[in-house]
Amino acid sequence: MISLDYSFDGLSEESLRSKINSMNQSLVHRGPDADGIHIQNPIAFGFRRLSIIDLNSTANQPMFSEDGDLVLVFNGEVYNYLELKEELKGKGHHFKTNSDTEVIIKSYEEYGDNCVDTFNGMWAFAIYDFRKKRLFCSRDRLGVKPFYYTYEGNQLIFSSELKAIHKITQNTLANQKRVYEYIAYGYRINNGETFFDNCSELLPGTNLIVENNDIVLRKYWTLKRDLHAHKNPKDYKTEFSELFKSAVKLRYRSDVPVALLLSGGLDSSSIARVTDDLIENGELGSNEIHAFIASFPGYVDDETEIAREFIKTCKHIKLHEIQVDSKSVINDFEKLIYEFDNPLGSFNCVVHNRIMKECHKNGIKVVINGQGSDEAFAGYDRYFCGVFLMDQLFSKKGSFITEFKALNKENGFSKKFLLMQMFKSLISPLTSAYLRARFLEKTIPTLKGGFVKQNKQDIKTDYKFSFKGNNLSNYHLDGINNQGLNTILHYEDISSMNQSIEIRSPFVDYRLMEFAFSIPTQFKFKGGVTKIIIRDTVGKLLPKNITENRNKIGFSTPFNSYLVSDSDFRKFVEDMLGSDSFKSKKIWDADKLAEIFRNPEKHSKFPFWRIINLEVWSKVYNISNL
Repeated sequence: MISLDYSFDGLSEESLRSKINSMNQSLVHRGPDADGIHIQNPIAFGFRRLSIIDLNSTANQPMFSEDGDLVLVFNGEVYNYLELKEELKGKGHHFKTNSDTEVIIKSYEEYGDNCVDTFNGMWAFAIYDFRKKRLFCSRDRLGVKPFYYTYEGNQLIFSSELKAIHKITQNTLANQKRVYEYIAYGYRINNGETFFDNCSELLPGTNLIVENNDIVLRKYWTLKRDLHAHKNPKDYKTEFSELFKSAVKLRYRSDVPVALLLSGGLDSSSIARVTDDLIENGELGSNEIHAFIASFPGYVDDETEIAREFIKTCKHIKLHEIQVDSKSVINDFEKLIYEFDNPLGSFNCVVHNRIMKECHKNGIKVVINGQGSDEAFAGYDRYFCGVFLMDQLFSKKGSFITEFKALNKENGFSKKFLLMQMFKSLISPLTSAYLRARFLEKTIPTLKGGFVKQNKQDIKTDYKFSFKGNNLSNYHLDGINNQGLNTILHYEDISSMNQSIEIRSPFVDYRLMEFAFSIPTQFKFKGGVTKIIIRDTVGKLLPKNITENRNKIGFSTPFNSYLVSDSDFRKFVEDMLGSDSFKSKKIWDADKLAEIFRNPEKHSKFPFWRIINLEVWSKVYNISNL
């Protein structure tokens, strides 16, 4: 935290230390290896360390510059720190550690605020300059690492998790607009707001600067569409292959074991294939990598068998199967919601956390996964097919009839569904979300009218249909910059760090993201085939049952079956529906909701998960205004 007027309201150092220690204690899971506190007017910094690069205590934080003018707290990894270190040495800088933390300090000394432009990684950090009396904070380009902040009196309080801020502010007021968006739409809009009133999130690609008692937010990077010319189509494939290999290889930089997460799909299998080849070619120091997959025996979408067959082709990867059963859903469920800070986006969060626990038991501190590929390289055809077809319809070079037939016959989408998706692409995201919530999921009718009217607002979006084309790229940009990717990255960070594990995603490398929006659509989606450039490069080295599979599953989980058939989980839900807390909520009609929960088979589209999560979240954080 920092005092904006250098007074800390007369708090003693002992009192400040108690506050920072309380925040640190709430974040032990993010850093079980070491902790540190530094208090020097006007800042009070605390840190918990998860030792991954340079395990020596000299790399602990808070870390100071050689002259003591700068102090840094930093969560994340700068993957290209070795290259930057050599560059900085050439400029006369000397290093005492082998950490990427020290590279940040030296980079700030050399380049000032522009240092972040040189970083390839994930980060949330704060640097205070005692000489200039200036606080410089930054969050990585895509927002992989979280940065939350709030004001209490004259103090700016910030942390990697909301619970640490809640620990000392005891804020019991929910942000009702965020609650409405969650219940009605299921979104976690990337607009800087959180579930707590008067508590914000530093947006991705943004710096926060405090100087002369002023707080300034400055955007330093934005993902946008930027087509550039290549000599021929082969250039795209070569560039992708080189970037992908580099992104994977960089994410193995670690002084502790690194594991893989598999789903049986194209993305994680591609990472595994490149990993195995890197080991075979002597480009990675390890001789064996462990991979983990969630298994749902008897479930129709279980992909374990596909992963088993694929791993047989990898010489250096050992597969571990983790069976997830319904008991793990309700065991310590309230504790899990508290640990996640927010109501969970989907049941996948529970599964992901279960996998992280198993990785932790196996001594894993770092895992690599395939997130980001679907959003950048057109993976979820169910959601973007309407936008794509409209582009084809109005493009002079479009192939509307051919593409419509492919989506209908090859991908299994009915003509009615495709036409509905085309109509959906024409309307605003707010209108689309509202219609879905009212008539498909039927969430709106269960909410109190005043709550809906007061909190229904425009959804932050960069997507607006244009008859000039390029709607598909704008649709995917909107998902990355404003909606879906932000939700995924948040739950993956907090789920993994909750088990003292760092998660790394090669596809979220900003170079790959920029590349994805520099290539024509036909290299991502055509003829009903998704992620074409991946299939045509590393995909050539994968089994056909992976590369020719058009059924995008990912971590598919059988939540609705638990709600219907599992007696323990039904008892948990029934007790929740009968509680005074649930019945007294002013935001919804408890009787209508209870009736829907009694007949889940008749309401297959209803978002039962969101109602359960919101109720539990409000209970564990003692929310008083719902």
